[in-house]
Amino acid sequence: MYTYKIMLRPNNKQKTRIKLTINKCVEAHNIIYDILDNCLKNKTKIPSLLEIRKEFTLIKGIKDKEVLNQRLGLTNKEIREKHLDTLFYDVSNDSLKQEVKDTYKSFVTFLKKNSKYPKKKKYSNYPKSMYVDPYKIRFTNNKVKLEKLVNTKKQNRQVLNWIKLSEKDRIPLNCKYYNPRVSFDGENFWLTVGVEDAYRPKKKLNKVTNDTLGIDMNIKEIVTSNKIHYQNVNKDKKIKKEIKKLKRIQRSLSRKYEANKNIEERKNKKSKNFIKNLNSLRKRYKRINNLKDDRFTKIIEDIYLRPPKKIVIEDLDIDSMRKNKQISSYIQISSFRKFYNRLKDKAIKYKTEIITADRYYPSSKMCSCCGNIKKTLLLSERTYKCDLCGLTINRDYNASINLKNYRK
Repeated sequence: MYTYKIMLRPNNKQKTRIKLTINKCVEAHNIIYDILDNCLKNKTKIPSLLEIRKEFTLIKGIKDKEVLNQRLGLTNKEIREKHLDTLFYDVSNDSLKQEVKDTYKSFVTFLKKNSKYPKKKKYSNYPKSMYVDPYKIRFTNNKVKLEKLVNTKKQNRQVLNWIKLSEKDRIPLNCKYYNPRVSFDGENFWLTVGVEDAYRPKKKLNKVTNDTLGIDMNIKEIVTSNKIHYQNVNKDKKIKKEIKKLKRIQRSLSRKYEANKNIEERKNKKSKNFIKNLNSLRKRYKRINNLKDDRFTKIIEDIYLRPPKKIVIEDLDIDSMRKNKQISSYIQISSFRKFYNRLKDKAIKYKTEIITADRYYPSSKMCSCCGNIKKTLLLSERTYKCDLCGLTINRDYNASINLKNYRK
């Protein structure tokens, strides 16, 4: 099974329809959550999935009648704010059925002690998603057709069911699709769909060598044992620029919070500028994460141009490192764990063995030539000088060589 993920480019009407369907899925989740949560609290037997679905069908009709009654005398703006702008009947029944199944499954996995206790969903939380029936989804080279974005059968309105894809000829046509879902991350809409392995994009794999590679990570750079220095993400100019913007927006939001803190009328209300700041804050976080992903991808792709048989990487004690106030913010931006996870994912593809050195292995303090260990080595000392053999070498390169020679 191979999964494709592609960005959608819907127009304003399509965006509204997708958001309404996703919000109804959130409401369906919360309805089923309340039923099952009450069963567990009252220590009664949990009903079967079939019984839950029958009960949900009855609740849908009751809720739709309530919504129609609540709309009376309200303006369009008030209807939207209270999430009364759509009925369960207006959205895809397949999406709602799958949401019921997913919620029920989350409680079953909790009872089997395979996951934590499920949580209620909020309309404001991201990412949010909805299910699409794989037998009703349709693809062309640059568009996708989703079910029931528009209920009418008129041909000129049916065009709204077809949404543009951001890339042409990316999704294979005329094949079986599995578990298609549309998600919204607060900024963009994404479509994920599974296909059989026969439709996986074919790429040539580089031949694996018999080398062992040591990787030393620090705040400024990532150094490998083959004398290559990669600049770390917190030194990237684009990321620095985005972090400055992020801080400025956070300060602005903080001032607004403080200004409305003691005013009861404004406490729970959000102005248009406040919402704009929240959206721009979300965009900044997304942009920073994308820049980090891009940086790590380029480093890992370069490492696997000549794939090593083994990679040895140090086990950093991040919690103790963050206690140092001078470098704690840089460590947070560096995202060492994300880099390590991306490296492991790539290693599966090339069948490369990832070895994590012992946390207390003295890779920085040990001489890579004679094995002598220094008792003290300050962070400010960027050049390693051996007291025994007189070797003078870059501190991080020396550590990467020691990691390469590491044995369990």
